[in-house]
Amino acid sequence: MKIIVLIIAGAVVLSCNNGSSSGNPEQQHNASIPKTLSDTLYQEVMKGHDVGMAKMGEIARYQQLVKQKKDSLSAVNSEAGLRAILDSTLEELTLAEELMNRWMRDFEPDNAGATEAEKISFYRHEKEKIDTVNARIFTSLEKANQITGL
Repeated sequence: MKIIVLIIAGAVVLSCNNGSSSGNPEQQHNASIPKTLSDTLYQEVMKGHDVGMAKMGEIARYQQLVKQKKDSLSAVNSEAGLRAILDSTLEELTLAEELMNRWMRDFEPDNAGATEAEKISFYRHEKEKIDTVNARIFTSLEKANQITGL
């Protein structure tokens, strides 16, 4: 009987402690709510990453389509111009993919710094870099779309 009373008392104590925090319960443990400017900038960097990464499959698909189109060309000289355009498009797609991979490999949030000012500077710079990567991704996809006629 004493064991049951102790278990119930322990459960009551634990449940009372869980509700003692102040603030909105939905916000108490929500790490996605930025508390500082550097948190906001970090989220913007990650959103930029997510936008670019969402296009990686499309880049791979266009790389394959451009290669197929290039392989289907005959060796006729009149198609040399088209072959050059396809080569250029394939290079742009490959570069966009490499830029994203390089950015992901080099991105180290642990190197943001210790102070809020250092973090802000770091994440602003990373946002500029990921925005540049995404611009290359979208430009290469637009060109590939025009070339393949999709």
